Amino acid sequence: MKKKTHLLFILFIILLAGCQDKSYQPVKEGQEFAATLNLGEFSIDFLNKKGEVFGHWELHKAYTGARLLPDGDTLLLFGPELEEVDFYSLKTGKLKRSFKTGKGIVNGVYLKNNLGFAFADKESNAVRFFNKNGEEIKSVKTKPYPLEMETDGQYLYVASFKGKALAFINLDDYSIESELSIPASSTGMLLRSKESELWIGGHGEGTKPQSFIAVYSLKTQALKEQIPAPLMPVDFYENNYGLYALSHGTNMLYRFDFDKKLKAQVEVGANPFAVSSFSGKMIVAGFDSNEVYWIDPETLEIEGKTKVGKGPFGIFTREKVE
Repeated sequence: MKKKTHLLFILFIILLAGCQDKSYQPVKEGQEFAATLNLGEFSIDFLNKKGEVFGHWELHKAYTGARLLPDGDTLLLFGPELEEVDFYSLKTGKLKRSFKTGKGIVNGVYLKNNLGFAFADKESNAVRFFNKNGEEIKSVKTKPYPLEMETDGQYLYVASFKGKALAFINLDDYSIESELSIPASSTGMLLRSKESELWIGGHGEGTKPQSFIAVYSLKTQALKEQIPAPLMPVDFYENNYGLYALSHGTNMLYRFDFDKKLKAQVEVGANPFAVSSFSGKMIVAGFDSNEVYWIDPETLEIEGKTKVGKGPFGIFTREKVE
């Protein structure tokens, strides 16, 4: 009898341990980093200014997206096959809270003015709004597969990957104020609030890969111009040196000046999907090469490489917490 009780106690402890939320290696407050979300093995690598990996998280869920919130500590993680979105503290490595959402979440945006979050749900074809307590307050139907989202505080701009539509959602009343027709399979978005324009890239449709960046005027809510960027521009960045476009179809990184004239270009990585900036350098994640490339922001000369986990798909950075 005692032996049976002992075995039951051990089983209970094992089950209890399995139910506990997994914690990860803490990242010190003030530690500046660039991090990659790796989809080939579901992990996160943290890199310092020297290009060295100083932290590695083996994720226990199929997270496909990550957003570092403005506090510089809270990391939002989500994925379309998960029933919830999770919020982790970097300084403790522990789960802070979860919002029950059901499956389908492919993107998430923090809404500062509304003190909440917007989540793109490809299963319900809607943008779902939650308050900071995790309560869903509104669901706005969109065209099929809402994916890319950016906000200027007044509007939430939502590009539907399959629906060929760009929705302008007014954040005062959560209504779609207008919709524009955009190319199929649109992905990658850069909001330029001061210039009142939105850059959108994409994969193209069928056998015709997209070879341009579509620039939309936020004032006229119409297509403004198209900038050549072959093939399949999927991510963008802007700094004092100009505007950058990463085209994963040709493994090219382009730098344009503020007149949108091409100034430099370089072939980088193998199947790159993400570009960002860290410690004065441009950084690109090569999905098939499993490397982060460190690039001069003006000349686009590749100055170094860092090996990371399999399939780096997204980049988030922390240099200074506001």
